Amino acid sequence: MKNTYFKFTVFLIVLSLFWLQAEPQLFSLTNFFQYRSAFVQYSGIITVTLMVAVMLLALRLPFIEKFTHGLDKSYHLHKWLGITSLAFAILHWAIAIIPKYLVRWEILSKPEKGVGNINPDSLYSIIRPLRSGAEGVGEWAFYLMLILGVISLLGTIGYKKFKLTHKLMAFCFLIIAYHSAVLLKHSYWPYPITYFTLGIIMIGIFAALWSLSGYVGKKRIQEGHVSSLSHDNKNRVTDLHLSVANWPGHADGQFAYLNFGQNNIHPFTIASTDTDNGQLRFLIKELGDFTSTLKSNLFAGDPVTIEGPYGCFDFNDQKPQIWIAGGIGIAAFKAALQKRPSPTQPVTLYYCTNAPSMTLIHELEQEAQQSNITFKVVDGRTQPFLDVKQLSEQHSDLLQCSIWFCGPTAFSEQLTHDLSSINYDLSSFHQEFFSMR
Repeated sequence: MKNTYFKFTVFLIVLSLFWLQAEPQLFSLTNFFQYRSAFVQYSGIITVTLMVAVMLLALRLPFIEKFTHGLDKSYHLHKWLGITSLAFAILHWAIAIIPKYLVRWEILSKPEKGVGNINPDSLYSIIRPLRSGAEGVGEWAFYLMLILGVISLLGTIGYKKFKLTHKLMAFCFLIIAYHSAVLLKHSYWPYPITYFTLGIIMIGIFAALWSLSGYVGKKRIQEGHVSSLSHDNKNRVTDLHLSVANWPGHADGQFAYLNFGQNNIHPFTIASTDTDNGQLRFLIKELGDFTSTLKSNLFAGDPVTIEGPYGCFDFNDQKPQIWIAGGIGIAAFKAALQKRPSPTQPVTLYYCTNAPSMTLIHELEQEAQQSNITFKVVDGRTQPFLDVKQLSEQHSDLLQCSIWFCGPTAFSEQLTHDLSSINYDLSSFHQEFFSMR
């Protein structure tokens, strides 16, 4: 993730340098409104760039998933870039709007607007009359975008309403794209920043229309049905088996979106290795209203729509590996256990649980033994919580190991905090993000 953030930051720095090229007098300006004009443009360019990046990350395109190392990482980046874009949008609004009120309240003097000669046959003569209207619609689109963004971030709405907010935000972007293109400063036109900005806006328009047209993930959708399911009441896990005739295959550690009707779409890790027969297994923990009703609302033979596979949790390195599963996070390792008859490096799997299922543990023990993987259960009811101190005691070469983690966010944050304190290279700490919002 840090590498992805770094690359995007470098891109923004390069974009900023192109903007500076178009403002050669910036550091010699003496008038407040000249600075305001420059930074209204800069904040607007950065805002629209961030918005386009946010939309691209949500399109579930294979090359973007590869760039971010997994769709879960794409959505994690989507969320934080979305927050950043809203922050820049607020800054852009403040720089543009607040001085107008200060002039109205006679705190600032009204700036003198220069009147230049405009060629009536030029493109600018056509665009200039549109500027006032573009300002107005852009401002109202910003207000709506801000409201929708806050609603999405609160996380209290269901998936259908969450999806609707994002559709409306894509529509808002189309208005903001018009606003941004029309209001790009005329003095910038001879400079590369104009072509970069217009190119970014065009990509954003494509992304918004793609989303509004319902094409996101459409090529990865397959139809299947429930083969069987059982429920463990003690640890509240539904063991779900699906049959998907045209399943394209998947790698160990990947996940898919399941839709059991009424547009209730949720991501779950595939707990079975790919056997080329379209049989998929999912271990689904009761963590909310939807997952709690599966055991009573789902039956063998019921149709299911599956979209995927996604994810790059692939255990692909040659270092000694430590796998840490927190609760239902064990599903991310289940397929890998079945497919690894003889790993080339030492692998230790820690299964941390507060509600152990002896049936599942026995199954994991057998698969780990067949794969020559060391398997350890950490029962939270009777044993201390797994921490870096225990890992250091169990693995003298901890700093040379890669760690693969799937589990609750708080568990991950505690581990990474403690690992950084012993100078562990966190680029070797790989994790799946449970939250897709």
